[in-house]
Amino acid sequence: MVEADAIRHPGNPDTPFESKSFKWKYFIKPIWDEYVKKTKHKAKREAKRQQKKTQGQGFLPSDPNALCERLELLMASKQAGNTGLRDEIVSICDELLRQKILSRDAYKNLMLRLNK
Repeated sequence: MVEADAIRHPGNPDTPFESKSFKWKYFIKPIWDEYVKKTKHKAKREAKRQQKKTQGQGFLPSDPNALCERLELLMASKQAGNTGLRDEIVSICDELLRQKILSRDAYKNLMLRLNK
């Protein structure tokens, strides 16, 4: 019923094509209710997955000067005791390495300093 779209109302696909008949009440409505339950559960799961995926992702500028300034600020903040900066520091270092602003040796030294 659901796959064939025979259960949906032609004017509004979000509502079922319902009636007061015995067949609707005892056979079709339970199918519709289960379909709605699965759809809502699936949408909720997808929303959570998207939220986890985007959570903590920030915007990194492509300007190397801005990245270097941000890196200096984050390293000073980490040295002062802020512990929640590691991911952003690594992202900036990765981007600077990709842009060939940072050498492999400098990258390794920064990662070693980061883990202290």
